[in-house]
Amino acid sequence: MIKLLTSLLALSSIVACNDYIPFDTTRLDKSSIFEQFLYKDFPSSPWLPSKGKAWDNDKKEFVRYTGKWNIEPSFKNPAYGSDDKGLVLKTVAARHAVYYKLPTPFDNTDQDLVLQYELKLQSGLNCGGAYIKLLDQSEDYRGFNGQTPYQIMFGPDKCGSNNKIHFIINRPNPITGKVEEKHLRAPPMAKINDLSNLYTLILTKNQDFEIRVNGEVAKAGNLHSNVNLLSPPLYPNPALIDDPNDIKPFDWDDDVLVPDPNAELPEDYELKHLWEKIPDLKAVKPEEWDENEPLTIPDLESEKPQDWDDEEDGEWTPPHIRNPQCDETGCGPWSPPLIKNPLYKGPFIPRNIPNPNYKGPFKPKQIPNPDFHNDTNPSNIGLVGGLGFELWSMDNNIMFNNIYLGHSIKEAELIGNETYAPKLELEFEYKQNHKVNIKNEPIKPPPTFDEIINDNKVYGFIQFLVFIKFFLLKQFLDIVDFYYEFLRDPLNLITNQPIKFVLYCMIFVTFFTFICGLGAVLLFLITGGGQANPVYEKETRSKTKIEDDDDDDAKYDDEDGVVIEHPSNWEEREEPRIIELKDSDDISSATGAFTAEAKPRRRKA
Repeated sequence: MIKLLTSLLALSSIVACNDYIPFDTTRLDKSSIFEQFLYKDFPSSPWLPSKGKAWDNDKKEFVRYTGKWNIEPSFKNPAYGSDDKGLVLKTVAARHAVYYKLPTPFDNTDQDLVLQYELKLQSGLNCGGAYIKLLDQSEDYRGFNGQTPYQIMFGPDKCGSNNKIHFIINRPNPITGKVEEKHLRAPPMAKINDLSNLYTLILTKNQDFEIRVNGEVAKAGNLHSNVNLLSPPLYPNPALIDDPNDIKPFDWDDDVLVPDPNAELPEDYELKHLWEKIPDLKAVKPEEWDENEPLTIPDLESEKPQDWDDEEDGEWTPPHIRNPQCDETGCGPWSPPLIKNPLYKGPFIPRNIPNPNYKGPFKPKQIPNPDFHNDTNPSNIGLVGGLGFELWSMDNNIMFNNIYLGHSIKEAELIGNETYAPKLELEFEYKQNHKVNIKNEPIKPPPTFDEIINDNKVYGFIQFLVFIKFFLLKQFLDIVDFYYEFLRDPLNLITNQPIKFVLYCMIFVTFFTFICGLGAVLLFLITGGGQANPVYEKETRSKTKIEDDDDDDAKYDDEDGVVIEHPSNWEEREEPRIIELKDSDDISSATGAFTAEAKPRRRKA
């Protein structure tokens, strides 16, 4: 009896601990916003679905947001039962948009900004977003869509192996007047499980920022100290630039070294540095060489042009041509041929000395950059008029809860310690107590790629097969990622990765053609080539009826004299035969008509 009472007391204490108690918002500053979704259902809440439209995947037309929302308790690893509710994305593979207009605009001028919310992926997150937007101040958000201006976007986004936590801040460019999206260049990864996870963004007035996941810092930095932290950076252009009108003077000497003008020429300058080739002193003039023979002679075959006028053009003389005798024996003044100079070293280059007129490298003077702007206070975002979720997801049952927007890190930590921490403990305990029974004991996981490669006991051929296996697996995962990205935004994907798109299309067409060809071959083999083989029945020998035709159990005698009995339902068909005609035969036999001598057999039904 005592043990029973003790068990009941323990059970009652557990039930009492699991009772849901809403957070007391009076403990927060009046400027803080905290949404616990303490509503009966979605229609009774201030959260409204968008009536706007968004571009479809091909960006050819606008489509409506057809995704459904609901405010309901968690069904996956619940902690408090039906009392703890959240905003749940309900539709698979659809566009969702919902907004909440704040009672008063949120002003973050010269203050810290803290944004925090709980996220529970009850059906996982294969491809889709789960981020929140701080919307610009507006009187009406009914047309809320992806182009609606916002100040900050924060939260997980995953598709395939691409997993990140967005941190995007919109900042106006004072020069162009356009608003630019500043993305965190290297965002951390989101937690993908079926428990609640707490995401916190902190942006201080000193421009320090932190991204926390479940209370632990996942990414931190300063927006000013690291220029490459955001893409594009907050101040992409330098303050000073070169004066484009400041051109290097013509007499500007920026050569550090010059040849020594006083350098003396070395001995035998001509032989060593001037003459690359010299006459061959050993050469001898050929005996048949005739120096008296001229190099050219008049062309006796040429004729005086008809339009030649001696008075105006002078006396005509035939043109000269090369003397053919020179090609046979040689003629004209003889000189020895040139040969390579064995003493030649190349052009003479005097040694370099410091340039006495050196002025250094020319640098144009600096002038102020007309396009320079320095965003000194990016934490001073504009007024926030509402909260919004504008999402597309291949998974449903994404639950948002306990959204906090304020100026105090302590308030966010207080909410996390009193709402999220006990909830996570209860969810984990529920999951541990409701595990799916495993039929067999868990087996040891297979060795990893590195373990197989470094294992000396495994043969090189096996290692090669493992390498091929992991390589093909990586290619398959890349194709899956490409497929999900194509579903989200095909036009953008084709524009940014045209080569990969064409390659995958070729691979798909080749694979599809191969499968169709293989199926056609199998179908051909199964059906026997698509044409039935003719079956020839064995010729039936003629039989002679030996009893009355009206007898149902008639007996027939074959040619060998054997009497054959047939069942009553047996049917004898007339055999085709050729009837030979004589001159005396009736003409009816030729036409195929039966005569008395050729009486047909009666068929039995």
